[in-house]
Amino acid sequence: MSAQVALRAALVKALRADAQLIALTGGERVHDGAPRGSAHPFIELGALVSRPLLASAEEGEEHEAEILVHSRKDARGEVAALMAAAREAVLAGAGGFLDGHVLVNAGTLDERSERLADGRSWRGRLRLRLVSEPAG
Repeated sequence: MSAQVALRAALVKALRADAQLIALTGGERVHDGAPRGSAHPFIELGALVSRPLLASAEEGEEHEAEILVHSRKDARGEVAALMAAAREAVLAGAGGFLDGHVLVNAGTLDERSERLADGRSWRGRLRLRLVSEPAG
């Protein structure tokens, strides 16, 4: 299994397994591509970009993962809380779900939140840098 496929599955599992995120969203509302009409608040995986860390993927890969959080609260507080909880869930737990690879480094690249064009929704964007190596 490629590191990118394994990492995407690990991110979903880590986010779905986090008790704080379940409490904040009111249930299991983590999606790898949110279905239309998803109940708010919810979390979805965005872009995942992978590239070899050195000369080849067998020597490790660097990944930029995007996690999107969605809310319809009046202010951005819920988005901020969801991003913080998602960041902690991934940085603390994703490595434990990574099949065939080892997470050797993880950190935050940036976070942002914005009001969407509909005037009632907020979206938070959390970008993470993750480095993996093949296991064993």
